[in-house]
Amino acid sequence: MCWGKKTPPPSQSDAGTCPPGSTAQQCPCAGARITSETVATSPADRARTKVGVGEEIDLTYSLGSATWTITAGAGSVSPSSGATTTFTADETGGSVTITATGSGCTATITFSVIEPTTWSMKRKTGTNLKHVKPRPSCGWKGIKYLHPNDVNFYNLETRELDSKAVAIGCYNPSHHDKYHGHYPPPDRAGPWIPIVSHTDADGSGYGGTDTVYSGYPPTAATGSAPPFTTGNYYWPIVQQWHVVGKTTVHSFPTVRQEHEIFSDGKCESRKGGHTEHTMYNQSDSDY
Repeated sequence: MCWGKKTPPPSQSDAGTCPPGSTAQQCPCAGARITSETVATSPADRARTKVGVGEEIDLTYSLGSATWTITAGAGSVSPSSGATTTFTADETGGSVTITATGSGCTATITFSVIEPTTWSMKRKTGTNLKHVKPRPSCGWKGIKYLHPNDVNFYNLETRELDSKAVAIGCYNPSHHDKYHGHYPPPDRAGPWIPIVSHTDADGSGYGGTDTVYSGYPPTAATGSAPPFTTGNYYWPIVQQWHVVGKTTVHSFPTVRQEHEIFSDGKCESRKGGHTEHTMYNQSDSDY
């Protein structure tokens, strides 16, 4: 083939234009290709073609000035002409093909645009557990992360909808049917919080801190020492996301924020796949 070992083959749109044995002069489109570099520096592979909704990718046409068009899928390219452009992924996942036409040749590149599918939480580094001695109570401060981890969702914001608790055992009636966030009507939704970080291990992290705290029922409901009367309650948590500047709001599947008291005086608080606990007789502590 006319492109040799060290030169990448032409893009698919030019495949077949260079018959075997052609010279470079006979095959001017052999070098027509698009290279890409994500604006986000994490993940480390900035040439990846799997990107998150809202991500921006700088594109370069190897033969100089070109006209840029999206020939399949959604998103935007700006500017529409020149040797370089920036592709901004749409708010909806899917396959996107971009075509560059210039110097009598064409080249294409295809991206797989991914929506966030799940979220998880970790305890915020440098924070303490919250506990009120001698009550079975527990709490922690958490950071939320969006997944998958192999793309960057820096152009997203997230928020949490309010919900009412479902409580049994010693938590009922003190905690039953109580709102979680006490967000104002009519939306009963928390503020939008931006995504501000990314690591390969954790994914895309948001710029807020979530407080996960059990509170505690009256002593009459639990007893004052082991064996405590057990109980648990949960809030059905719906997290939402949107691409900055877009109006469509997407919801993650419902996840429970749970709190539980055990007969030995242990209190557990669970949210986003993360669990912390304290014992009733531990010293007082705050976040």
